[in-house]
Amino acid sequence: MSPCSFLFVGFERNVCVFRMTWIKLASLALVVVLASAGISKNEDLECMFLGYPDLEYDGFDRTEVLTEKNFNRTVFAEDTKSVVFFNDVEEDDSELDQYECFLQLSAQIMTKRGYNFYTVNTTKEHRLRKQEEVEKGEDTIHVYKDGYKIEYNGVRDPETFVSWLMDIPDDPVTIINDEHDLEEFENMDDECVRIIGYFEPGSVALKEFEEAAEDFMGEIEFFAVVTSKWARKVGLKRVGEVQMRRPFEEDPLFAPTSADTEEEFEEWVEKNKEPVMQKLTLDNYFNLWRDPEEDEKMILAFVDEETREGRAMKKLLDKIADENSEHAGTLEIILVDPDEFPLMVDVWEDMFGIDIEEGPQIGLIDISEKEGIWFDMSQVNLDDPKKHSDSNFEAVQSWIDQILSGSISLDDDDDDEPEPPAPPPTPKGKKSRKEL
Repeated sequence: MSPCSFLFVGFERNVCVFRMTWIKLASLALVVVLASAGISKNEDLECMFLGYPDLEYDGFDRTEVLTEKNFNRTVFAEDTKSVVFFNDVEEDDSELDQYECFLQLSAQIMTKRGYNFYTVNTTKEHRLRKQEEVEKGEDTIHVYKDGYKIEYNGVRDPETFVSWLMDIPDDPVTIINDEHDLEEFENMDDECVRIIGYFEPGSVALKEFEEAAEDFMGEIEFFAVVTSKWARKVGLKRVGEVQMRRPFEEDPLFAPTSADTEEEFEEWVEKNKEPVMQKLTLDNYFNLWRDPEEDEKMILAFVDEETREGRAMKKLLDKIADENSEHAGTLEIILVDPDEFPLMVDVWEDMFGIDIEEGPQIGLIDISEKEGIWFDMSQVNLDDPKKHSDSNFEAVQSWIDQILSGSISLDDDDDDEPEPPAPPPTPKGKKSRKEL
């Protein structure tokens, strides 16, 4: 429907003419402003905001290419906010338009909010890739803001990314001073790793804590209290006490009482930051959906929490995660609610040869090889989980123990197994049992 879809009579016609003139002038003004800022039209790129009929890509290119020569002075300039997409996508790559649309649509929204968007070709910029700790062949997004570097690990979708970008806190540590701050802290239970410390206001230890938090922005949430009132509310008893709360684990981890410098805090966090179980979300997708480390065992659990069986399985996995906290860093359980990833259900079913919609599924997986060893769900009774609580736990724990011991492994290959050794020869003068 056009802006002038009413009767052109009298005053209404004049209003419509004025409105159309205003729209044309506004559009022309936008072109002039963008052109003066060095932003040109991208005639060959066709992008669209899916699902939003009144939101359109205006066709302007808002990204710039960075190289080793201009990177530091650009992204680390004072009072700048930069989004940098590190990629090894060549101009003839079929994925180029997809990445370009993601960036351009995001930039259209966020440049108005002070962000600048850049790209770095890591195939050409080897030293810059190493400087910013980007793995070879990896496509990743870094946000540089107020001297902090934050890595984005979510899905490459403009809506998800823009929402995440808008939620980046201004400070690396949230000081809990009211009920709103406390509610924010409590609502993150089971969502992410949280660090909470009790410090004297303005103390050196608090400053060191804040500096340590800078290195984990976007990955771990840091909180602090500076009064006894709020310390009691979050369960801290003494000044200098620092706790780590990991998802799905009941008991917190305590930092050494001697830890009071940036380096000591960082070392402790780095050593303990890996929880046993994490939930896959749009924001952490590529942080979890990756190949496990060499000594890491990755278990994928598909659990629909809206079903009775799903809720029972989730409660069982909560207990498994808590009871295996000593294996954090070796055992990793990725909890996936299929309802939150409806477009991926068919992909995962084809990838692993399972029926996710049939009910809960858990398996030891290798993402690159697209294979898994799946637990026999008939060993647990989810129809009456209270009655079978102990036996259900024992069945799953026994399976996990076999994975941790290596008796269940994706490296097993029956075709490569050596022939069993021949039995030792029977000593002369004696007969074997079969000969007796």
